[in-house]
Amino acid sequence: MRILISADMEGISGIVDWGQVLSDKPDYAGGRQLMLGDVNAAINGAFVGGAEDVTVADAHNHGRNLLIEGLDSRARLHSGSPSPHGMLSGIDDQPPYDALVFVGYHAMAGAKKAILCHTWSHVTVAGVWLNGQAVGEIGLNAAVGAYFGLPVVALTGDRVACLEAQSLLGPALEVAVVKQATGRYAAECLPLGESRERICSAVARGVSKLKAGQAPAPWGVATPIALEVEFYYPEQAERAFLVPGTERRSGTRLAYSAPDAMVAYRAFRAMVGLGRG
Repeated sequence: MRILISADMEGISGIVDWGQVLSDKPDYAGGRQLMLGDVNAAINGAFVGGAEDVTVADAHNHGRNLLIEGLDSRARLHSGSPSPHGMLSGIDDQPPYDALVFVGYHAMAGAKKAILCHTWSHVTVAGVWLNGQAVGEIGLNAAVGAYFGLPVVALTGDRVACLEAQSLLGPALEVAVVKQATGRYAAECLPLGESRERICSAVARGVSKLKAGQAPAPWGVATPIALEVEFYYPEQAERAFLVPGTERRSGTRLAYSAPDAMVAYRAFRAMVGLGRG
């Protein structure tokens, strides 16, 4: 079995502030070490669960957060940006992967009591919908996974991110809650040893289910896909409206009809890139 781990940063153990996840901030070096620890726990869990091959996609910001010299040597690393498949770099590698694991994921924009909640850009995107269903990065990436026939078998993050994932992808999804937020920038964080044990166990269970044929089904979205993106400010929507095929629903909302999840994902990323300015 081949497993692709998509590793974001805001949902990593001990992370509670932008200063820990932005490369120009003094706390970023410590945030990278926290991320490395969670990802290595997930890699170990994948092998414990029966994986034979594991690759990690560095899915945060510029994709250059994970220090390869500290990464579990059994795994390979997709690093750098921009990448054709964004947070799922390498998903089209051959031979094909069998499943996805999301590590360090966070809740969607506007979530209550969720650490660093946002969807792709915390200064640009106020909300995203696929066929009327509100989604964040969990849903967007799960839909792309389904396009390639891949289920998400495990996810780690704060309590709200894990609840969001199970609500969307089904209660059979294995999750590891590593912190419980009391606000957007405050949380009760588990001791790192306990957190990494939870991550390893959840991923091992998810991969074991996959091996036994009991994993959740890929999260398919009916096609054509009606994508809607709400921006914070009209000028952001005005810039994003340059994407051919977009429809202006309001001063801040754009709509787009996509034939499949991959086109919807690319259109969304293009809108955000232009909207950010």
